[in-house]
Amino acid sequence: MKPRVVAVLLMATACGGEKAPVPDSAALVAPSAPAPMSAVMIVSPAEGDTTGADVTIVLSKQGVTIEKANSTRAEGIGHHHLFLDTLATPEGEVIPPTSQRVIHIGTGDSTYTFKGLPSGRHEVIAVIGYGDHSAMPQRRDTVRFFVRR
Repeated sequence: MKPRVVAVLLMATACGGEKAPVPDSAALVAPSAPAPMSAVMIVSPAEGDTTGADVTIVLSKQGVTIEKANSTRAEGIGHHHLFLDTLATPEGEVIPPTSQRVIHIGTGDSTYTFKGLPSGRHEVIAVIGYGDHSAMPQRRDTVRFFVRR
């Protein structure tokens, strides 16, 4: 016999009748599921929608608690902010006071209506901020829509 054939036969014979031991079921550990990602989602309007001049932004959240604004900074607790046709505050920085383009929804609500928007393309960025109004990391969503009067 050739050496290669002998080696294969020896391995087959050695492994043929024995089975690998089955681990004790108590030793098996199920992999842990990843924690749900905290997020804010703009539910309405949807990306690319055409709306009238009054646009109600409807928000949803996941993995974070929305409460009235206060001065505390607690992980996973905050309130909504909207940025209309302007850049959002970078993560960790304090969101500027309410203006025509920056809206604090400090009441704990999840809706806000922009009234009388001009015709054309608009962009809204939703950001969750801590009670102290600093922007939470990775808690933002963006939607672009069109106003037609």
